[in-house]
Amino acid sequence: MTKDEVKTKLKDFFVSNLGVDGSILKFDTPLFGDEIGLDSVDSLEIISFVDDEFSVSMTGVDKEKFLSIDTIADFISENA
Repeated sequence: MTKDEVKTKLKDFFVSNLGVDGSILKFDTPLFGDEIGLDSVDSLEIISFVDDEFSVSMTGVDKEKFLSIDTIADFISENA
């Protein structure tokens, strides 16, 4: 799977499962903070999705890997 395909799957997950507005969500949009506003419960759902979908464990990973779709996709690519 290419990194672009990973990013697209992640974006689809954020929109359909976490209720993020797809029109404001870009690959480099900060996920946690004022603009998108995800929280720690959402991070658990992200961890579960990444583990199930890409067979990559994000449990215990530093928060800088969760900054955006780009950083999550980079982590997946490096650890797949």
